[in-house]
Formats: sequence, C-alpha cells, structure tokens
Amino acid sequence: MKKRSKILTGVMAAVLAVSAGLMGCSGSGAATASTAATTGAPAAQSEAAGGQESTPAASQPAAERKIVVGVSQCHMNTPYRVALKSEMENIIKEQNLSWELIFTDGQNNPAKQTNDVEDLIAKKVDVIIMSPTQSQPLAPVARKVIDAGIPLILVDRTISTEDYTTFVGGDNKMIGTITAEYFAEQLSGKGNIVMMQGTLGASATLDREIGFKEALEQYPDMNLIVDLSADYKRDVAMKTMEDILQANKDIQAVFCMSDNMALGALQATDAAGRTSEMLITGADGQKETFDKIKEGKLAATVLYPTGAAEAFELAKEILDGKSVEKINLIPVTLVTPENVDELYDSGF
Repeated sequence: MKKRSKILTGVMAAVLAVSAGLMGCSGSGAATASTAATTGAPAAQSEAAGGQESTPAASQPAAERKIVVGVSQCHMNTPYRVALKSEMENIIKEQNLSWELIFTDGQNNPAKQTNDVEDLIAKKVDVIIMSPTQSQPLAPVARKVIDAGIPLILVDRTISTEDYTTFVGGDNKMIGTITAEYFAEQLSGKGNIVMMQGTLGASATLDREIGFKEALEQYPDMNLIVDLSADYKRDVAMKTMEDILQANKDIQAVFCMSDNMALGALQATDAAGRTSEMLITGADGQKETFDKIKEGKLAATVLYPTGAAEAFELAKEILDGKSVEKINLIPVTLVTPENVDELYDSGF
C-alpha cells in the first residue's frame, strides 16, 4: 500500500468553493442555493412549496417559547443516526430551550416513515425535521406537511420535489468527489475500485455516487469493478465484502459510503488477510473509524456533520418569521493520517 500523502490542495479548494457557493444537491430534485424560502410562524410556506404569504412571527422569539418539534428519522440503527438524536437533545439542554422533541423511527421503511410524519401532522407540532428514507416515496407526505402549514426542514437527505421549507446537510456529492480524487492521488491514477453504496434511492446515496463516478471519469486507468449496496449496515457490508473478496483477487481501493460500512468491510479484509492490499475509506466521522485510521487499518474517511445544530438555528429563524435559504450545505472534510488527531474531537 502506498504511503498516504497530504490532502490535495485542489480538492480542499473545491470543498471550500462548493461550501461557499451553497450549491444544491445534485440528483435530488433540490432547488439551487439562490432560492430563498420566506417563512414565518407555523403556518408559513415557502414559495416553492405553495407560494402562500408568511404569517407574522410571535412577539416572543422561538428560542424563548414552548415549541414542539417532530423529528422524523429514516431509521435509528446506525451510529450516525444515534449521534443526530443525541446532538439535538444536548442542544436543548445547553441552550436551555423549552422545546419538546418527538422522535420517530422510520425503520428504513418509506411506508412506516410516511405514517410517522402523518402522526406528527395530527399532533400539530410547530415544525417537522425529517431525514427521508428515500427521496421519491417521502415526497407525497412532505406535501401534506406543507399543506398543513407546518414548516418542513430536511436534514441530511432531501426529496424529489421542492415541497419543503429548507434543506440542511453536508455536501454529499463532494464526499464522492473528494474520495475519488484521494484514490487517484494515492494510486497514481491507476487501480481497480470497489464502491459500496448505502440505501438505494436515498438522496445522500445518489449524490455520493454521482460525485464519485463523475470524478473517476477523469482517470481512465481507474476502473470501478464492483458497485453494490450494503444499506449503510455494518453486518451487511462485512458479508458483501466477503463475497467481493472471493470474486476479485486484484483490488486497490474500496469506497464505502459510510463509516459503518467501512468498518464492516474492514472486518472482512482483516479476516481474509488482505487489508494491506487496498485503501478502504468511509464517510460520516465515527471516532471508531478515526482510531482505525490511526492504526493504519483504514485509509481515510470524510467528516460529515449531522446538521443538528444548523437545523435548530433554521427552525428558530423560520418560527421567528425570517427568510432562510432553500439549500444550506455544510462543509465536508477529508480525514487522513495527517490530520486525524486535529479532527478527532469533531467525530462522534
């Protein structure tokens, strides 16, 4: 395995440029960053979601009011999802907010999550924060949220329509781009590549795939030989990687779309005695992954923020009758042996 060098200056410049420009999520049906959603207290609507006028904000700021927030998670079976929930609960305590959080678990099932959101609408919550299981199946219930006059904040994943108030999350397309560029640097533009996708149909998965494949097109001698989904699950990733190793004797790099899958893939390569043959990368920012980078087991990961704090700040602005951007992208950062110590405390 080649010695890992520092992050490409060009790649980091691209990250900063994309983050500063607040580009929309590719392939997700999202609006561009220049589209602002003008929203008010609970009955407010964005122009894209129906064009209704904002209602005046309450005289007391949202941060000082009793607010009920419905948080619809696509699932709760990965460390990233647990971290998102924990961060929201910690923000409530740290900021001494009189906010009630109602969490629901979609169990990676669009029908279950649709029912969850409908229940939140029936409860007449003040705002709904949703991470959609898949972009298209959750679009109809998103329309119901908007029609009910409830602001809808999408976090991490978006939907196939513009029927939401605002989106906030890391730049998923850039995760794929950064990883492909990293492989190209480490492998001098040549090698056989494996891509392990997350939940099919999820906007985060689609965008990471697009970014990765588009970047690989610049390197004709880097071949994507395997493209499979492990659904962001560690045990599925381990079994998937076992099958990949049996069928492929020449692999130089493995792009796992989450740290959870990277750790599962690592279990398989360790058991087969083949970890040293290839670069394995993830995305999210689990400290367990950081530890494996320190040990030389994993090559790199991409620090992907949960968006919890940003979602709460957007909720305050919306409920106070302020305008917010339709698309709000948070910078993502490549984590390698060279900077893992510096970034360690940013993980979860």
